[in-house]
Order: sequence, then C-alpha cells, then structure tokens
Amino acid sequence: MSSADAIAAHLDWQPFRHGPDCAKPAWEVAQQTLADERRPRRDGPEHACPNEECGHHGHYDRITVRVLCRSCGIAHLIGGEEYTTRTTTTVRTGYGQAPKKAGGLWLYAGPPLLDLRDYVTPGAYLCSLEKVDQLSEKDIVGVITEGRGKRGATIWSAAVGPDFQQGYTVWAKNSGDKPFSTVAAAAKWVTAELNASAAIETKENQ
Repeated sequence: MSSADAIAAHLDWQPFRHGPDCAKPAWEVAQQTLADERRPRRDGPEHACPNEECGHHGHYDRITVRVLCRSCGIAHLIGGEEYTTRTTTTVRTGYGQAPKKAGGLWLYAGPPLLDLRDYVTPGAYLCSLEKVDQLSEKDIVGVITEGRGKRGATIWSAAVGPDFQQGYTVWAKNSGDKPFSTVAAAAKWVTAELNASAAIETKENQ
C-alpha cells in the first residue's frame, strides 16, 4: 500500500451526527439482509442486468444498515442492492489503531504494504504534530512509507509538505535515494525538515 492508501484510510470519512444536546451519544449498529426481494414494477430502477441469461430477473438481495442512538433518537438508514460485506480488522484498514510517538511526531498507521496474511504491520504512517481523535488535512505534515531494499530488506522513505489535490497528494520534498532502516529514523528526518522550514520562514519574516 502507498501513502495514498494511508490518506484514504483517514480522510474524507464523515461521522454520523447526533441530535442537539444528546445526553449519552452512542451508536448502535445493525444490518438487515433480505434475500430474493421482488423489484416493484412501478417503483425504483428497471432490471438492467448486462447478463441476458441471468437468473434473478426482477429479484434482488437488499441490505439495510441501521445506525441509531437511543439517547437522542436519531437513526441513519443506509441501503442498497449491489453490495459486498467484508469482516476485517483495524490492522487491515489502518484506521482505528492508536497513534504512536516517534521523532517528536504522532504517527497514524495506514494499511499494510500488501493485503496478504503475512503482512500485519502498517505500510505507511501519516505524521502529525498533535494527537487528535480524527486526522484532517491540516493535521498531516508528513508521511513515512515502507519499501523493499537489497535482498528484500524493509526500508522506509519520508516526505513533507503535502498539497492535497482532487484524488491525489503532491509532496513538497522527499527523503531521496537514501532510505531509512527504521520508522523512528524516518520520523526524525520529517521533524528536522519541519524545523528547518520553520527557521527559514521565521528568518524571512524578521
């Protein structure tokens, strides 16, 4: 996985909102799956399966996810026809793991380098100066990504100065052709670059 996968794991996820002055905000999540539902003849999209010999015709499987709070009474219903479900862990998604401190930065994990069973450590980390509940673009100051060096050894590269574009991110500076052997060493490089940039900015403003 790349820095883009780590960014996708943390950004552009919108939390559900509770009602005003909710006394005990807590979401209860459940799903309902109804198999072989008949599509109404005068309601909803027509059957348009690209496979002319399909067996379901006007039937489909319907799933509804219900997210509700018993305190404020707010309920969100999410439904669809063409759906997939997958049970995984925070190790695989990246998001949901506690950030760790290294090089004076808070590091937020992304997914593993490869989506294989033997890969259980983050393949990238997003760097933040502060510990936050949920990252936003303004929190991210750098990134550390995993790679492979000689004889398959694990190496790490880093970059600073993100410019978030539509669908991709441009980094102002990267660590170049000299990789780091540890995440901590890469984090120290990010910190040094941030301090150097801050010093230059201070000098220019004097």
